[in-house]
Amino acid sequence: MELGAWTLLPPLVIIAIAIKTKSTTSSLLTGTLLCCVLQYKTDFLTGFINLMYSVGCNEDTVWYALFVVLFGCILGVWSTTGATNAVADKMMKFATTQRRTLVLSWLVGILLFIDDFTSIAVRGTMTKLYDKNQIPRAMLAYIADSTASPMCILIPFGTWAIFYQSVFAGYSEVTALGTPMQVYIRTIPYLFYGWASLFIPLLLSIGVLPPVGAMKRAYQRAQTSGELYGPESRALNQGDCETVLSTESCAGSYKRVICFLVPLACFIVAVLATGDVIIACILTLAVLVVLCLAMRISSWGQMMSACMNGVQSMTSMIVIVFAAYMVRDSLIAIGLPEYIVAVARPFMSPELLPLITFVACTVLTFASGSNWGATLAVAAIVIPLCAALNGNMILVLAAIVSGAAFGAHVCFYCDVTVFTSGMTKIDNIEHAVTQLPYGLLGMAVSCVGYLLAGFLLH
Repeated sequence: MELGAWTLLPPLVIIAIAIKTKSTTSSLLTGTLLCCVLQYKTDFLTGFINLMYSVGCNEDTVWYALFVVLFGCILGVWSTTGATNAVADKMMKFATTQRRTLVLSWLVGILLFIDDFTSIAVRGTMTKLYDKNQIPRAMLAYIADSTASPMCILIPFGTWAIFYQSVFAGYSEVTALGTPMQVYIRTIPYLFYGWASLFIPLLLSIGVLPPVGAMKRAYQRAQTSGELYGPESRALNQGDCETVLSTESCAGSYKRVICFLVPLACFIVAVLATGDVIIACILTLAVLVVLCLAMRISSWGQMMSACMNGVQSMTSMIVIVFAAYMVRDSLIAIGLPEYIVAVARPFMSPELLPLITFVACTVLTFASGSNWGATLAVAAIVIPLCAALNGNMILVLAAIVSGAAFGAHVCFYCDVTVFTSGMTKIDNIEHAVTQLPYGLLGMAVSCVGYLLAGFLLH
């Protein structure tokens, strides 16, 4: 099916509706429906329903829903027992100023480098710390998001790196350069967006870079009215009370800190040992429940109720990501990846190939909301082409990974972005708009880097 430039219409409609209505879900569903019209014509409704079945049974969808539900249970118990509040009180001894709070959340992301979702989930527990220091939630969401996926690509044994090593292993042009791990390690110095996303939030945290655009307005709102998030985010914070158990039913502060740190350590160790966050969540929840019962911090009934409350708070995230996966599959079905690659192919040369690869992966990832799958079409074209043109293969591979990281970072309906806004309890569009200028700055740095490297290292 050849739709040509018509494949660009759905993502443009999605962006336009999201900006106009501030509603992520409705824009995604509208874009999906438009894709079905383009693909199935008058039978679009049947195609739309079949797509819902397909996405609902997809392994990615089930995995994401399970992870969000299980981690919602953990967060619910932490919140109800006052564990997160107790940890925030302890961190307040170090995070006594806005600058120290920002740097602390940046450092936490550096320490939790193994997985983007793990890194974001832990930073999501710092909302009370930001609230006490009168820092807009948008800043926490930005720091958490920018040092999640972009940080993971810099670690050769992180989840992103392992995925792309498996992809690159399928090309003889790449394996001729060494093992997938050896090749990926060589790309790390040229993962320009990863490095930019690592240092831009640090410069922002220590005051070298100022808040700009929507982030600046968020700071001004916090200073003048004390509101730390916009009107769209208020519904996510209604009835938000950290400690709902009475003081008499809570153990001492140190016990609540133990109930936070021990399960958190269990979660990180389990992720490192098994590589499966679902298993890690189940083990962590079990450890948390046993600890709370053993130290008489909470009863079984209270924790089960807390789990349900935690799951309920995550429902919007699951709905948005479900719609995002529908968009992803429908855009692939109408041929968007193939069209983007076909448009970019005539402009490719050994010197410009890294830059064009980065831009193509960026556009595809942003348009489809797929942080990994969308770039596979680009890889299938540029890797053999790079070998044929005698280009710099390491630069091209780095551009593929960097483009995917940038697109996942700034796309407002990518699952990582949605998860970040959900964890920090800020509206998804508010998060996307406030972090966009810094994402574009990182993109500009990356484009200059790939342009210069393409000519200097060819």
